[in-house]
Amino acid sequence: MKKGGLIAAVLIVALLADFGLAASGWIQNSGYFRLNDFEVTQQDHPEEVWDRVIFGSSELVSAYREDLTQADYVNLGMDYGTLRDLVEMLEGGYINVGSELVLALNWGVMYDNMDTNPTYAWHRKWYQPYTYFQRDRLQPFVMETFNALMGNGEFRTSNTEQQKIFYYGNMTQAELDERRERLHGLYFNGGMELYADNLAAMEEIYDFCAENGIRVRALWLPENPLVELEPLDVELREQCRAVSEAAGVTFYDMTDALEADCFYDTGHLDYDYGAVVFTEVLDQWLLS
Repeated sequence: MKKGGLIAAVLIVALLADFGLAASGWIQNSGYFRLNDFEVTQQDHPEEVWDRVIFGSSELVSAYREDLTQADYVNLGMDYGTLRDLVEMLEGGYINVGSELVLALNWGVMYDNMDTNPTYAWHRKWYQPYTYFQRDRLQPFVMETFNALMGNGEFRTSNTEQQKIFYYGNMTQAELDERRERLHGLYFNGGMELYADNLAAMEEIYDFCAENGIRVRALWLPENPLVELEPLDVELREQCRAVSEAAGVTFYDMTDALEADCFYDTGHLDYDYGAVVFTEVLDQWLLS
């Protein structure tokens, strides 16, 4: 075989192997890799169509208790999730919403330069091999397996029942003040331009829902009353309200809905108590 033919054959085999790995779902189903929050949601809800969905960032993860709700929404809370991510999921066919979609809004889900989880599937470019896209997962696994074979470590164990991250307890006032100061420097150092793309994404989501017969509503998540609100946070909330109302979308303001003992920090709820209260309060609105 000529050199050119050998190279072509190797490339074809590599491409087939790459396609096979992607199609197999082994990374997501084997239990050997940490799942991202979207994959955990898929693990918990393998059905092809999610009839009713509530989407938000990590604050929603530890707030809406699927095990307690009477409204029966899929909690699509995701670490670092933004509305732009939701647009990618809807338009890219990564999720199929049946009848209802609720947006759980806060500054995090609206921040344009929010860090992200690079393993979210919609971040993969069309030209990227699957093994390259999953390199941050595969490389440590290969090295650990090699070391285990050499007797220098243990093989990974499989965990096929992974959960998202929840929050427990309550920060002290000093810890809350420190966190607010840190968040201010990271996410509120500017004006409304910090949220421009996700405000545009909100309108795109409303248009998508209108075109596909999906009932869409929005809510602003509760904030800890022990922490002074950022003026820009308030301005953002009111802009989200204005965009929603202009589109004929119901906007439920839950800013002051919960007492301080419900909160772990400035916005995440204590899973054992705050999330229970939140779910009870939210259910009344979801079922309306």
